[in-house]
Amino acid sequence: MTDKRLDALDGLRGVAILLVMGFHYFYHLESSYYKSHLYPYGETFAGIPLFKYGYLGVELFFIISGFVIALTLEKSGSPLEFLLRRFVRIWPALLFSAVVTFFLLNLSDAPFALTRRQMWPNFLPSLTMTPTLLWSDAFPHVDFITGVYWSLVIEIRFYLIAAVLFWSLSGKNFARNLTIFTLVDCCIWFLIRLFSLRAAELFDTVFVPEFMPWFAAGALFYELYQNRISQQLAFALLVAVFIPICISSTHYAIIDRNPVVASGIALFFIATFWLLIAKHGQIGVLQSKSLVWVGQCSYSIYLFHYAVGMILISSISKSIGLPAQVLLALGASLLVLILGRVSFRLVENPSRRYLTKLLINRTPKPITPLPASAS
Repeated sequence: MTDKRLDALDGLRGVAILLVMGFHYFYHLESSYYKSHLYPYGETFAGIPLFKYGYLGVELFFIISGFVIALTLEKSGSPLEFLLRRFVRIWPALLFSAVVTFFLLNLSDAPFALTRRQMWPNFLPSLTMTPTLLWSDAFPHVDFITGVYWSLVIEIRFYLIAAVLFWSLSGKNFARNLTIFTLVDCCIWFLIRLFSLRAAELFDTVFVPEFMPWFAAGALFYELYQNRISQQLAFALLVAVFIPICISSTHYAIIDRNPVVASGIALFFIATFWLLIAKHGQIGVLQSKSLVWVGQCSYSIYLFHYAVGMILISSISKSIGLPAQVLLALGASLLVLILGRVSFRLVENPSRRYLTKLLINRTPKPITPLPASAS
C-alpha cells in the first residue's frame, strides 16, 4: 500500500459522521431512554431506522480506526513515536472544540444549553481522554464537556492495547494477534458478566471488550489490503470477531433497539469494507466529492456536532410547521459541517503538520506490501 490517501476511506468516514448526526438530531434525545423533549418535532422521526440505528456510525469509525492504526504502527519507529503521532492527530482539535463548546454551553440560552451547563473540572476527563470515574472522587459531578468524547476514551485504550501487542509480539502478525486478543478478551468479559456485572464493568473499563471486535476487523482489512493474509483466512477471522459483535448487540435491546437489526447493519459495514478492499478503494459512491469532503473533516465535525447542533436545533420554535422545522434542522446540520471544515482547515490540519515536524521530525518508515499468505 502506498501512502496515497484513500478517497473511499474518507467517504466511509463521511457516511459514519452523517449517521451519527442523524441519530443525535432526530432520535437520541427523544428515545425511550432520554425523553428530554428538546426536539421541536418531538418523536416524529424516532421510529425511522436510519436515525434509530445511526449510533452505529461510531462503530464504523472504530473499523476505520483499526485499519488506520495498523498502518500508523508500521510507519512508527517506536511506541513513543506512535503515541506522539496519535497525540498530534487528536489533541489540538480536541482542545479547540472543548474550549469553544464549554463557553457556548455556558453562554447560550438555548434549551439544550440550559440542561448542559459546564464547570471547569469537566476539562479534566475531556482533555486527558480518561473515564470520568477517575475524577469523580475529587469532583462528584464531573462529566465530559460534550458526551461524544466517550468514544475518544475508547480509542485511547485501543491505542495502548495495540501498541503493546505490536511491539511485544510480532508486528507483521499484528492483526492476527489483535484478533486472538479480542476473542479471549470477549470470552473473559462474557464469563465475568455471568457472575458479577460490577466486575464486568471494571474489566470493560480497562480492556474495552465491547468495541475491540470492531478495531480488530479494521486491522484485518488492513492486512488483507496489504496482501499479507489470504481472503480465506481473513474471512474466517472476520466471522470470528463478528460473533461477539452480535452477542454485544443484545445489550441494546433494553433501550428499544433490535439486536438482529443492529447485527445486520454491522454485517453491512463489514461487507462494504470487504468490497472496498476487493476493489482497491475504487467505489464510486464512496469517492463522491461531497462524501469525501465531509469525511476529510469528520473528526472535527464529530467533536462539534452534538453540542453545537443541539443548541441550534433545540432553539427552533415548536409552533412553526414541521416542514419549516426540518428545513431549519437541516440548515443547522449544514452549519455544523461548515464549522467542522473550518476547524479542520484552521486548527486540526495545520497543528498536526506543525507538531509532527516539531515533535517527530522523521520520515515515516516505508510500507512494503508482502505476498499473500498461503495459510
